[in-house]
Amino acid sequence: MLLGIDSFSLRWQGWNAFQLMDYAAGLGLGNVHFSERGNLDTLEVPYLQSIRSHADALGLRIEIGMRSFERHSSTFDASLGTGEEQLAAMLHAARVLGSPVVRCFLGMQADRLGDVPFEQHIAEATRTLRAAAPLAEDLGIAIAVENHGGVDLLARELRDLIEAVGSDFVRVCLDTGNPTYAAEDAVLAAEILAPYVVTTHLRDTKIWATPEGAMVQWAPVGEGDVDLRRIVEIVGRHAPDSAIDLEIITGVAPKAIPYFDPGSDFWRMYPGMHARDFARFVAVAQGGTPLPLDQLCLAPGVWAPPADQLDAFRAQQREHLERSVRHCRTVLDIGM
Repeated sequence: MLLGIDSFSLRWQGWNAFQLMDYAAGLGLGNVHFSERGNLDTLEVPYLQSIRSHADALGLRIEIGMRSFERHSSTFDASLGTGEEQLAAMLHAARVLGSPVVRCFLGMQADRLGDVPFEQHIAEATRTLRAAAPLAEDLGIAIAVENHGGVDLLARELRDLIEAVGSDFVRVCLDTGNPTYAAEDAVLAAEILAPYVVTTHLRDTKIWATPEGAMVQWAPVGEGDVDLRRIVEIVGRHAPDSAIDLEIITGVAPKAIPYFDPGSDFWRMYPGMHARDFARFVAVAQGGTPLPLDQLCLAPGVWAPPADQLDAFRAQQREHLERSVRHCRTVLDIGM
């Protein structure tokens, strides 16, 4: 499996696609995962060809992606066209770039409490993916739906969506950080989704029990409580050609999951969670150390550093990524 980087890991650096590729090559990585359309200046063919030429010269493989394809989601951008039009545009771009996948997602955890019923989100997602699947099949490029947004779809729900679409070219981008924010064991998510995985976002999470439920906080790889070795083994067995792309999202405070309160929003969002699945997460939380990550941290509700702290947060972002790369190589035996 190739060790790579998700561009979101460096979202505060202010770098363009060429600079991101140069940085990845400097770390000796094999893959760059441009997870959003905004990572590319344009989808015009000459520009895309220049990106591919630069990647080839550096010995890098490219993967690309987009945001939501589901028109009811709060994250959907209708200015870019319908969901199927956006997927089509990215599939054609992927062919120029040599990307084997187009990563995408349904929405965010908060969409489960929005005005649109969850079943309607699923129905629209299924319709859109079925509409886009024939082009993906013609081009030989997989649409990789992520378990996204902490998390929009539990693993069993995403598996059911993929199976309902019924195409070998509508698959999964497995994110190991998002399930933990929904009290879902990331190893369980890997077990359920691995047969459909074509690419990954590898993350670690600190998890510890509280009287109300649990606290979770994303951390550099190797500094959390997720059994990443087991996840890599599972993915490697089912999808040995998939990239392991590091998505390191640090600099944010821990989040509380009050699942011991039966009236909390948690159970409104996930009323159908299986008891045996929930029990696995509770066991992980009980084994965690109640100690947040020692780091610079943004204020609650803030997602970008203030100007006077930007340089310090940028340095921390790079350091956390580079620590994660070292752990993947020396402990997880990825990308040697």
